[in-house]
Amino acid sequence: MDKIHKIRKQIDRIDMVMITALAERMALMIDIGEHKKEHNIPVFQEARELEIMNRFKEVAKEQNLDENFVEEIFLSIFNEAKRIQHEIINNQEE
Repeated sequence: MDKIHKIRKQIDRIDMVMITALAERMALMIDIGEHKKEHNIPVFQEARELEIMNRFKEVAKEQNLDENFVEEIFLSIFNEAKRIQHEIINNQEE
């Protein structure tokens, strides 16, 4: 097996771990959405999102990752999480 094939195999494995982790994270949005609906909590909580993003940007720096790259990824994740929560809140019957 040549070197690039071995590296690509590692990348493929990591990609699968990332997708599995995203699926697990998004599955929790159902519980979050139901809790927010029951307790009349708004989906978007700016202070929490900023707190999390700032923490992730610090970790990105520690890991020698570009902060903007990490921010873009997590903004997409946050947007999908909010979409799922809105769907739960707006479409489920009491």
